[in-house]
Amino acid sequence: MMKYKGYVAAVEFDDSTNALHGRVINSGPYPIATFEATDTKQLRQEFHRSIDEYIAWCEEDGVEPKQPFSGKLNLRLGSELHAAVAQAAASREMSINSWIVEAVRERASAAYRVADE
Repeated sequence: MMKYKGYVAAVEFDDSTNALHGRVINSGPYPIATFEATDTKQLRQEFHRSIDEYIAWCEEDGVEPKQPFSGKLNLRLGSELHAAVAQAAASREMSINSWIVEAVRERASAAYRVADE
């Protein structure tokens, strides 16, 4: 992962072209920028250039740039799951928010480890 101005990029290697491909992953369902290079130094430069160009384009066109995720997320759990979460949080003397953050962090960490193996 690479970070620049709050944006995060994932990088993949394409063995058939011997190139590194990057894309911004924390700005919504569609990447605001993609980039490629043949070495890591050039890849970082292309990432920075892509973000800077995206921001400049937005300013020129009067468009608000897509911002990296804020950390705020609204959930619709349904009443039964909401009650179960409230009981689980209360049993651990935690707020619902803290309990959900912990549960999501554990699940995301487990999923990320599996994906990396």
